[in-house]
Amino acid sequence: MDRDLRDRIKQATESSGIEKSDFIELLRLVDKHYDRMEATITQSLTATTPIETIFDSVSEALLSVSDTGAIRICNKVCARYFGLTKDQIIGSQIEHLLPGAKDKSLAEFLSPYLSSPDDTRFEFKGGDVEARRADGESFVAEINVSPLETVGGRIFVISLRDVTERKEAEIALRENEERYRALVENAPEAIVVFDVDDNRFVDANENACMLFNLSRARLLTVGPEAISPKMQPDGTPSFGVRRGYIDAALAGKHPTFEWMHKDSKGKQIPCEVRFSRLPAGRRRLIRVSISDITERKRAEGIAFAQNKILEMIAASTPYDRTLRAICRFVERFDDGLYAAIMRLDGKGEKLTLEQAPSMPDPLKLMLDFVPVAENGITCSSAVHHASDSISDDIARDSGWAPLLKEAEEHGIGAAWSFLLHGAAGRVIGTLDIYLAEPRGPTTDELDKFSRMARLAGIAIKRQLDEDRLRSSEARYRGLFENVVDGVYIASRDGDLITANPALVEMLGFDSVEDLKSAGRTTMLYVNPIDRERVFARLEAQGYVKNFEYRLRRKDGKEIVVLENARAVYDDDGNIVAHEGTITDITERKHAETRIFEEKERAQVTLQSIGDGVITTDADGCVDYINPVAQDLTGWDMRGARGKPVTDIMTIINEHTRATVDNPVVRCLKEGRVITLAENSVLITRGGDEVPIQDSAAPIRDRIGNIIGSVMVFHDTSKESRLFRQLSYQASHDAVTGLINRREFENRLVGSLDELSASAGDSHALLYIDLDQFKVVNDTFGHTAGDELLRQLSELIQANIRATDMLARLGGDEFAILLERCNEQRAMEVAETIRGSIEGYRFEWQDSFTTVRCSIGVVMVGGDSADVAGVMSSADVACYSAKDMGRNQVHLYKDSDASLRHEEMKWVSRITSAVEENRFELYFQPIIGIKKSDGERRGHYELLLRMRDENGELVGPDQFIPAAERYNLMSTLDRWVIHKALSELADRSSEGEARYTIAINLSGTSLSEDRFLEYVINELETQKLPKGAICFEITETAAISNLSRVVHFMQTLKKLGCKFSLDDFGSGLSSFTYLKNLPVDFLKIDGQFIRNVADDTVDESMVRAISEVGHAMGIETIAERVETRQVLEKLGSLGVEFAQGYYIARPASVRSFEPWGAARAMRA
Repeated sequence: MDRDLRDRIKQATESSGIEKSDFIELLRLVDKHYDRMEATITQSLTATTPIETIFDSVSEALLSVSDTGAIRICNKVCARYFGLTKDQIIGSQIEHLLPGAKDKSLAEFLSPYLSSPDDTRFEFKGGDVEARRADGESFVAEINVSPLETVGGRIFVISLRDVTERKEAEIALRENEERYRALVENAPEAIVVFDVDDNRFVDANENACMLFNLSRARLLTVGPEAISPKMQPDGTPSFGVRRGYIDAALAGKHPTFEWMHKDSKGKQIPCEVRFSRLPAGRRRLIRVSISDITERKRAEGIAFAQNKILEMIAASTPYDRTLRAICRFVERFDDGLYAAIMRLDGKGEKLTLEQAPSMPDPLKLMLDFVPVAENGITCSSAVHHASDSISDDIARDSGWAPLLKEAEEHGIGAAWSFLLHGAAGRVIGTLDIYLAEPRGPTTDELDKFSRMARLAGIAIKRQLDEDRLRSSEARYRGLFENVVDGVYIASRDGDLITANPALVEMLGFDSVEDLKSAGRTTMLYVNPIDRERVFARLEAQGYVKNFEYRLRRKDGKEIVVLENARAVYDDDGNIVAHEGTITDITERKHAETRIFEEKERAQVTLQSIGDGVITTDADGCVDYINPVAQDLTGWDMRGARGKPVTDIMTIINEHTRATVDNPVVRCLKEGRVITLAENSVLITRGGDEVPIQDSAAPIRDRIGNIIGSVMVFHDTSKESRLFRQLSYQASHDAVTGLINRREFENRLVGSLDELSASAGDSHALLYIDLDQFKVVNDTFGHTAGDELLRQLSELIQANIRATDMLARLGGDEFAILLERCNEQRAMEVAETIRGSIEGYRFEWQDSFTTVRCSIGVVMVGGDSADVAGVMSSADVACYSAKDMGRNQVHLYKDSDASLRHEEMKWVSRITSAVEENRFELYFQPIIGIKKSDGERRGHYELLLRMRDENGELVGPDQFIPAAERYNLMSTLDRWVIHKALSELADRSSEGEARYTIAINLSGTSLSEDRFLEYVINELETQKLPKGAICFEITETAAISNLSRVVHFMQTLKKLGCKFSLDDFGSGLSSFTYLKNLPVDFLKIDGQFIRNVADDTVDESMVRAISEVGHAMGIETIAERVETRQVLEKLGSLGVEFAQGYYIARPASVRSFEPWGAARAMRA
């Protein structure tokens, strides 16, 4: 019920005074009834109809407008567009929303946007109008109008959409398209748009049309095949090979690559191509940017050519090849041109053709030996005027007139010459370009050819430098080869260019090539800082004088040398090499060390004393005398000036006491340098006598007239004494005090001369070589070794006559010359010396040892050839003594030399046997002595045999010594290892090997650097089980190469190999070295085994070795077991294994059936 009505009824009831409950209840019921009616009406009015729901769900603004322009209804989108509520819009005029409708009939305003109401297609076909929001902001609206006829009159249903953002986007898109088109059209590179699916171009800019020489219309009808050659520079076809560039671009990447294109005329164009995908809906379009890199490639080619030529020059490539390469590179710059390099002769008068690889021979003949002239052909004129010369048309160049006809016959129309410069800008030749087309060079061509000319100049200059260096070397080659001191030439970087034989010998190398192969000279310096000091002086002063330092010889020994050197400069004043002499002063330094205290004061004095100098006028009167001369003569400057030199210098012969002519008088008279004779003595003013060395030289003016003289002299007293001392040291051994090899041979020469003059007399030469002396050095040190040498020299001296000559030749070798001694006496003396040395007990600190020697004896008679022959015979005799088992005396026989010759024949026989596969392997079993030992796996030693040319078997004692002496054992050891591992070794793949193969290795092989690598490769190739191979190494070989052998053993033990130490007990210090060797077996030397059952000493030695082996966990093997008694004795001494003829003789491996393998098969 309306509130006002309710209030009036309430007031009327109260004023009437009616208090009846029935009336009041009736009024209350009426009030409730009206409330219910009002709620129902309100609900009906506020309820949303289905039509309104549909209107509100549409995404466009919808409104209906009456014919008068009044808005009858609208949806929520419309209210949102205009910033008003629906109630505010409904009932308002359309012109408030669409300002264009003002002052126009609505039908007229809406007529352009009308559509038929019967058209059910959902298509927006209206137009754009200006719309205005409540805040006055205008926006662009796209509308569509449908007229409807209703009972109340015609209405218009307007569908409206805000398209402001779309319009702005369209404007931006058009602007972007315009900008993109401007960028594409004005881009420096060619741009095309490629349709991947249609395989053709759909757009292209002007640069693309120009690049490919095609019209735009034509270009848009083709694809990549039309603008690409069949093959690319890398040799692959342009198409048909999947390179992945298009796939990468379609995946959003931007691949960039180089591609060879071609234009419509077929001209190939190197290009850089970049792909980028263009957004195009379902179409797959790729934007292709193409840059012509012809110039870049040409520049890269030039840079490559320059670098290549510089590399050739730096690598000292032959001169003609370098110049030919320059011509080839130049001719690649353009088609149809020839390149030639001309070289100017030393007088600067003629040009000779050095290289013109592409030029026809007749043209080469025409251009060879061109005289330099003002009006000559292009190259001749260029050299004459000292500037590059261009003949852009030789027909108009008068200098070409004599040769014009021949030049035109070969198609030459233009010639360009570029000067080649050497040191200090001197012209040394020309680089000439010949073209068919008469024209001048472009700026780019000038730059390219000028650069090539500079490179050619560098190449020729280097050749000239090398020629001068070779010429200089040839001039001094004779002196270089024969000088006593070492002479060398080395580059700045330390590469040895050449060295004389004296230097090669001084450093212990075999030849100059051997010395060069050792590396740069830096490796010769003991202290690298010494080389830096040498070069510092060379750079500062240009020379080095009497620089003392230490060098390392090939054998590792250090020598002290004295160097005098000077720098070698190029024409620009840069140091390119240095040359000098090296004097070995090692022996002198040794002598200086021994007499250091005695001569230190003399050295200091000698260093502080200068020469005496006296100058005179042309009449021989003194005008200057220096302090040293004053001291020597006893005359001061005041007293001597103006006096004749003969008054202040009286010189006599020391021996004859006769007066000697003064050198100054003779010098002034004869006009040449005069040197004072030896043994001259100066009588001082006080009457003292001073031995001197003197020389006088004339002093001349510019035109050669003698205007005076200068005399230089010095006191030689101390120098003479020192020289005698050094001479003694140079001829004697520093350790023993005996004469050295050089002095011994010198004295031997005199003895041979005496023998040739006296018939019937003879001498004996004993050559003594200590056996295993290296063991002493390694065990006790070199100090102990030197002491042993001194003691032995005294021992030997005590067993010869005072008149006999004893010398230490070097190392552990001595020589004795027994003068006037027959053969019997010589052998007795040799045997006495051998026995004395054998019985000598050398004690050092808390230890002692013994040493033995081998002595070769050769009888020297009047018919003996020379020193070298005698020494060689003694050496052969000594080696024969060693071959007899060492500790022997052997008298030289002519057959010794023949035996050595026969031994050398074995070298070729062994080599042939290896090549013809005439070596065979034998095996000998090693068995366990005890029953439990016998159950162990098999153990076999392989023995090498050889078949001779007739198929007869050759024993190892015939060829093994020669193989060891001439370094063939490594070859034989490799053959045995390969044969054993590939054919004889156990190949069980389960655990350890069923039997073991023992292979002997020589000391030569162990000393070879690559031998270990070879064995490792063989083991890894064959993949043998653990324990399949046992290497046997003699005790002597192990001791002589201890560190190398230990490394060898440790390395191969990791690969499953075992090791036996063969001939154990034969060395001097077996137990000392044993603890350092990781061996598995000790093979006791056969000399202890043969008589072990009867000899208590041998029994004790075997027992000691067995006990030491047990203590160290090493099993023992006895070799040369030849009787049952010996075998039983060995078992009682605890030796585990035995080997020898009693057990089994060696047999060919063709019958090899390993016991261990057989047991495994039976099991």
